[in-house]
Amino acid sequence: MSDCRSLLAKNMKRYREILGLSQMALAGRVGCSTTLIGNIEIKKRFPSAENLDRIAAALKISPADLFAEAETASMKTIEVKQSLKSQLEKRVLAVIGEVVDQQRVV
Repeated sequence: MSDCRSLLAKNMKRYREILGLSQMALAGRVGCSTTLIGNIEIKKRFPSAENLDRIAAALKISPADLFAEAETASMKTIEVKQSLKSQLEKRVLAVIGEVVDQQRVV
């Protein structure tokens, strides 16, 4: 069984990385310092209940997901959404590139 700090640090970092957020970007969404986010992720600090709620909201998950011992449905859902978003962005950029190339030929 893992302790609360370890679970929080691991899950917070994983969700943040899945969303492609830096510690600074997450701190901006939470309304706290980058130092606090970093210290939570290295288990040096533990956030207040209010900040836990803000962190969860910024990561678009429930506060309970921050303390889950196993991969959660939320984590899978976010990973799938991010993958689809990335694929869609690549496809849109490819289509834009094709249109620009066609315009150059005309």
